[in-house]
Amino acid sequence: MYQLYGDGIHDDTLALQELIDTAGCELELPKPREFYLISHPLELPSNFKLKLPRFAHVKLAAGSNCVMLRNKMVKNRAERTESKLFDFINEYDPDSPAENIAVEGGVWDLNNLEQKPNPLWSGDYEGGYNGFIFLFYNVRNLRISSMTMKDTTTFAITLDKVSYFTVDNIVFDFNYGNPLAINMDGVHLNGNCHFGEISNLQGACYDDLVALNADEGSAGEISDITIRGIYSEDCHSAVRLLAAKCPVKRVRITDVYGTYFQYCVGVTKFYPSENRGEFDSITIENVFASKAERIPVYGKPPESYVYPLIYVQENLHVRALKVANLHRREEWVPVETVYVGENTTVDQMILDFITTENHTESDTMPMLVNKGEIQYLRATSLFADGEQVEL
Repeated sequence: MYQLYGDGIHDDTLALQELIDTAGCELELPKPREFYLISHPLELPSNFKLKLPRFAHVKLAAGSNCVMLRNKMVKNRAERTESKLFDFINEYDPDSPAENIAVEGGVWDLNNLEQKPNPLWSGDYEGGYNGFIFLFYNVRNLRISSMTMKDTTTFAITLDKVSYFTVDNIVFDFNYGNPLAINMDGVHLNGNCHFGEISNLQGACYDDLVALNADEGSAGEISDITIRGIYSEDCHSAVRLLAAKCPVKRVRITDVYGTYFQYCVGVTKFYPSENRGEFDSITIENVFASKAERIPVYGKPPESYVYPLIYVQENLHVRALKVANLHRREEWVPVETVYVGENTTVDQMILDFITTENHTESDTMPMLVNKGEIQYLRATSLFADGEQVEL
């Protein structure tokens, strides 16, 4: 039996994994003397809950270059055919999904300055390095709750092919990255994720605080997701929806607060494809947000494109989009509040009760810029600087 130290000096990986493997259905860890130091991923089986004291610190040892927590992999791992961000898929048996996993509590510290640099920046994916803190693949019934994600290299929480899930009460405590404050997502969904709620997220991320990217990882439709309660200042963006070859459907985004230097919500394609990105039944409501100042550490050149608050990219087909109860008090960047890009068709759009105030030196801050086609638009109760706006 391995000794559990929790002193921040000795490696606790084997002791923690042994406790997980012998605990039955649930393990509640004690408060460490200092912090738990690990050097390899901890793996959770199906039908299992791991619980830590809310502020028990778990830290990745220098040079470990691995995820901190994941669902248990298959015994006979496939050889890596190539090095890339999402090649973890080769290490799971697609016919053996995990189920009923819960993680609660802790401060999960990837210690990014003592790991290899961001692989999306360096191109170094050797050994499957991806810079994630948590990775869950092919799981049904998952809950991640009441914890702090600290100093990730890329995405703090990555879910791929996960259904019936909850991610809630998460604090993001990020430094400015290794080597730059880029690609540092909070909750990142790859393809084939369905029926989930993501709620009460706090803190700044230096990429999308929540990303629903259907064309990444296992690549497949994302659907039936609620994102509720985002609270962030000087953050890259609150939510990105991404569909190139695979669609995103039935997503509700509500109760978003803060300032964002890229966009607040982006409906995007990003990847090149012959078809237009497909979205359906997207609701964005109860938004109290504005733009944030862009500073050099974010890696955005001054001449680079400044995104609108609600950004609907070019080359999309959006069947239904609603933006309601949005209130913007702008101090920094008077770009348009809602933007629809070229060669994008929105079949039905509703804009309802949107108020904006322009406190910058610019005289103009458009409510809506449409460079695509909106086949049906209902715009009601729009106000700019106290004056009603007619579109």
